[in-house]
Amino acid sequence: MATSRQKLVKDLDKVFSRFIRMRVSDDSGYSECFTCGKTAKWKEGDAGHFMGRGAFATRWDEKNVQFQCKRCNIFRHGEQYLFSVNLNREYGEGTSDSLLRYSKQSKKYGVVELTEMIMTYKDKVEELRASKGLE
Repeated sequence: MATSRQKLVKDLDKVFSRFIRMRVSDDSGYSECFTCGKTAKWKEGDAGHFMGRGAFATRWDEKNVQFQCKRCNIFRHGEQYLFSVNLNREYGEGTSDSLLRYSKQSKKYGVVELTEMIMTYKDKVEELRASKGLE
């Protein structure tokens, strides 16, 4: 049986993924893959991580996680090199190196922090839903 903390991590993963996939979508619900540029409906893509989800320091970092098509995220294992190049292009040179270093830090979120992040991302999803007319 999952502990309340484990359930909160799962709930946060779900709402954060929804936010990541919705934030770059246009008003018709299409998003562009961060690594290959292919467009797909936001619901059909993934929230791809540059540094994997096992690194809690960057697991819910908005720069570390981007919309990816399933081909890049799953079948091409995240296209980490292209992800790195595009991170540096999008956010400035050295971004991928900073995320790599930060991902190595130990970070454990408590119940209160997880609950607050869930509420924050639920609010952000609702704002996107309203402003873009997404379902």
